[in-house]
Amino acid sequence: MTIHFHSLMAFIHVFLFVYAIGGDVAVHYIGKYITRSELSLEERLRVRDLRFIVDMSARSSLVLLLAVGFTLAQAYGSPVTGIWLAVLWVADLAWLALVWFVYFNKGTPKGARLQSLDMGIRYFVIVSMLAFGSYCLITGEFIASNWLALKIVLFAAILGNGVWIRHIAARWQAAFDLVLSEGDDRVRGEKMILEINGTANRAAFLIWLLVVLMAFLGVVKPF
Repeated sequence: MTIHFHSLMAFIHVFLFVYAIGGDVAVHYIGKYITRSELSLEERLRVRDLRFIVDMSARSSLVLLLAVGFTLAQAYGSPVTGIWLAVLWVADLAWLALVWFVYFNKGTPKGARLQSLDMGIRYFVIVSMLAFGSYCLITGEFIASNWLALKIVLFAAILGNGVWIRHIAARWQAAFDLVLSEGDDRVRGEKMILEINGTANRAAFLIWLLVVLMAFLGVVKPF
């Protein structure tokens, strides 16, 4: 039996896609328990911690898709080959390690610094991928396959959506603090939790749509 390298990478690519969207779907359904006012705040905070753990599968998969995707893209004319692809892999694995360091140090000053670094990397990758994919789409240079150039643009959009979700998640603590209070503040806190969860759900649905579009382009290659 012979296993070709491209076929192996294609399998890993599909595997990561499944984990990316599967983890996101799980986070979405787990999040429903956070909005249940009949549960104690302590119970809902445990649910939030569980969401963090489950979400790491999606975050890790998305980071790895960058290097795996460009490895597969060699077969379709990507200029990122040889030493540049090796550099990309090293940088991508370092980014993955950073993502996990952020998780293990969350709630600490060190974790906050690492998270700022992670966000800086995300903004850099978003701008780079958006610029590169758009340039290839407009000029036809570097990558002649428009479906692949569009996938690069969509990947930037997915990362951008992830940044949006992080900004949404930053509001959770303020809502929980209000719930700890009594009277009108508690009511406002419960309302805020519902609003935050609703916004997060819309962001999640958008990510699912973008992931499905990327999968469609990768399999069908329509143009």
